[in-house]
Amino acid sequence: MPQRCIVIDDDLDAIEEINEYIINTPELKLVKAFSDSIEALNYIKENGMFNLVFMDVDMPKMNGIELSGIIRNQTEKLIFTTSHAKYALEAFDVEADAFLLKPFNYSKFFSVVSKFLKPKELNKNIEEDYLYIKNKSEDLKMVKVRFADIVAIESLANYIKIYTVDSNIVTHLKLKEAKEIFSKYNNFMQLHRSFLISKNHINSIEGNILTMSNGSKFTIGEIFRKTLSNFLLEKTLRPIQNK
Repeated sequence: MPQRCIVIDDDLDAIEEINEYIINTPELKLVKAFSDSIEALNYIKENGMFNLVFMDVDMPKMNGIELSGIIRNQTEKLIFTTSHAKYALEAFDVEADAFLLKPFNYSKFFSVVSKFLKPKELNKNIEEDYLYIKNKSEDLKMVKVRFADIVAIESLANYIKIYTVDSNIVTHLKLKEAKEIFSKYNNFMQLHRSFLISKNHINSIEGNILTMSNGSKFTIGEIFRKTLSNFLLEKTLRPIQNK
């Protein structure tokens, strides 16, 4: 079951960004977001326990440090999100579980959140898992993409091109960030500085050329040949050696 999340921040842009990160993380579920700390307090008091609360520190009416002292017993994990590093010590004084210093990207967000996800959630069946991705070629339309349908991911500077079984999607994300996101699924591996591939979609290997299930071809980088060799050791059919 996804972890139930609350977001509290008086900055609407920050709320929108964190909401998007939560939506793009299948193990999380956004319950509600608040720009008013008093409204957040009343809602949490009335609606029981939440798994994760992402909360700004510097807010009007009631700041995050004060609010956390009231709602801490209704929050399994409390993550402070703020632009001011000076609040870090105060955050941990009220038993915060993590501290995200703004601005932070999805890679940093996920590296913090993943520490609080149960192993069963991290090992979720890839056949059932999916993301909504903003497709640059469709005016940033949100497109649902199943992890199982992803064939490869190619770097395009500050963007990535996601090859699926039936289409290609370009979205604003660096390959390094994509690698961290997909690292929870062991069927993705890097075989070149510029791309990740899905092991499940390799159709054939000829020399240093991979042909994927959708017909696309990728060249194996020299420094990644050992990675491929280790994979093939496990997956190649060979005669049993007699002792």
